[in-house]
Amino acid sequence: MKKTLSLLLALLMLLPAFAACGESKENTDTPANTPADTQTTDTPGAQEEAETESPTAHWDAVAKPDLGGMDIIATTNYFDSNFYNVLDWDEISGDNLKDAMYNRNRAVEAALGCKFTVIYADGSSTIEKSVRSGSGDVDFAYNLISEGGGLIQRGVLAPFDSLENIDMTQPYWDQGAQNYLRILGKMYFGFVDFGFDHYDSLAVLFYNGKLVTDYQLDDPQQLVLEDAWTIDKMAAQLDAVLTDVNGDGKYTLTDDILGLTGRAYWFQPFLNRSGEYLVTWDEGEENFVLHMMDDRFVRVSEAISTIYGQQNPASDFSDYDKGRIAFSDGRSLFYSRLLGDFRQLREVEDDYGVVCFPRYSEEVGDSSYFVKNPTTLYLPTVVCDTNGDGKQDYPEIGLFLEAMGAYTFDETLNVYLENTVIGKGMRDEQSANMVRLMMKNRSFDLCEAFGLHDVMDIYHGCVVKNEGLSSGEAKARKMFDRLTEKIVKKIQEFDNGN
Repeated sequence: MKKTLSLLLALLMLLPAFAACGESKENTDTPANTPADTQTTDTPGAQEEAETESPTAHWDAVAKPDLGGMDIIATTNYFDSNFYNVLDWDEISGDNLKDAMYNRNRAVEAALGCKFTVIYADGSSTIEKSVRSGSGDVDFAYNLISEGGGLIQRGVLAPFDSLENIDMTQPYWDQGAQNYLRILGKMYFGFVDFGFDHYDSLAVLFYNGKLVTDYQLDDPQQLVLEDAWTIDKMAAQLDAVLTDVNGDGKYTLTDDILGLTGRAYWFQPFLNRSGEYLVTWDEGEENFVLHMMDDRFVRVSEAISTIYGQQNPASDFSDYDKGRIAFSDGRSLFYSRLLGDFRQLREVEDDYGVVCFPRYSEEVGDSSYFVKNPTTLYLPTVVCDTNGDGKQDYPEIGLFLEAMGAYTFDETLNVYLENTVIGKGMRDEQSANMVRLMMKNRSFDLCEAFGLHDVMDIYHGCVVKNEGLSSGEAKARKMFDRLTEKIVKKIQEFDNGN
C-alpha cells in the first residue's frame, strides 16, 4: 500500500503538464493550487458545484474596505538579482511574473483604496530608524530571516499574530514557518504569499538524468514515489558514478565525475527531511532545546556523514561555483542548491531533474523540506496614524497583507510556478510536481533566525570529520545555553514593556 507521500505525489502526476520537456514556455489555464473540491466526482450535484466554485475563492473572501487613499509603505534591501526580494514593479514590461506582480499590486490598491510604495534601502536599518525616531513611516519590512533575531531582541518588531483582521490559518500564511519559528507564543516572521524568495530559497537536489541512465541507476524521483529515497540509497549512487576521468589517482571538481557538488549548508535539508532538527523551541519550558545527542539525531547524523564525511571523495562542496560548472558540464550526478538557482543552469545541456533530499529511513513520520535563510516580512513596533483615527495603522496593515496574500495565492503564485520556475527551469512534469509537493510542507531554522551559527558550525565539523557528536555537543552546550538564555531574556523584557 502506498504511503501518504506516494499517494499525494502520484495524484500530482495526474495533473495536466504545466510545462513540457525541454525549453517549452507554454502556459496552462489550470491553476496549480486549484481547490480539491473543484475536481469532478460521481457524487450527485458535485459537478454543478465544481463548475460554480470561484477560482479566486480566497481573494473573494477577504475584506476590502475603503482605506481612504492611505499610503502603505514597505522597505526592503537594495534589489539583488540573486534573490527575489522585489515586491513591486514600476510598469508593465512584458515579463510574465513582473507583470503579474504589477497587476496584483494595482488590483489590491484599487480594491482597498490605498497606495503601495516600496523603499529600497538597508531594510533593517530603515525599519529600526523608523521605530527609534517614533516616526512610524514604515509599515513593514521585507528582509532575510537571519536579520530577525537581532531586531526582535532590540524591541523593534511586533508579532504578526497581534494584528487585527488577519487569519494565519489560511494557506497563504506559511504553516511550516509558524510551526518552527513561533517563540514565546508569538510569530514575528511574516511568511505570507507576497514576495517569492521563500519559494526560491527551498533547498533541492538537481540531478543529471543522463548520468542516471548511463550508470543504470534508479531514478531518484521514482524512489520518492516508492517511499524508498533514503540517505543510504543516495550514498550508493554517489559511489556508483565516481570516476577518475584523467586517471591521475585523484578526484577533482575540474576534471572528474563526482557524485555530489554544491552547498552543504549545515545538513538541515537531510535532517529536516528525516524529521530531525538541531534546535527547537519548547513553549512549555520557554526555552530553546539542543538535540545534538538525541539517539535518533545521532543515527541520522552518522548516515549523513557517509555522504559528507571528508573521507568520501564522491562529495565535494569546497567550491559551489565550480560545483555548478561540474554539474552543467555533466560531471556531477547531484548539485545541492536552492530552487532559485535554476536561473544559473541555463547552460546545462543534459536533461536534468529536481528531487527532494533523501531521508534517513523509509518509515513515515515528520518530514519537511528545508528553506535556507529566506526573506520574510517584519512588522515594526511603531507605525503611523495615517487616517487620523488616533490609533496606529495596524488594522489597515492587516487588511492589506490579507488581501495581498489571498490574491497572490489565487493568482500570482501560479504565474511564479509556471513561468518562472517550471516554464524556464524544470525539464519535466515530474520535477514540477516534486517542487509543488515540497512547497506544501516547508521547514525553517531557528539557528539561522537567531544567529546560532557557531553551534551549527560545531555540528558541521563533527559530521564532516566523522568524530562523533559527544565532544562537539559538550563544546556547543555551554555556548548554546548562554546565547539562548540571553535571547529569551531580551525578548521577555520587551514583552513586559521594559
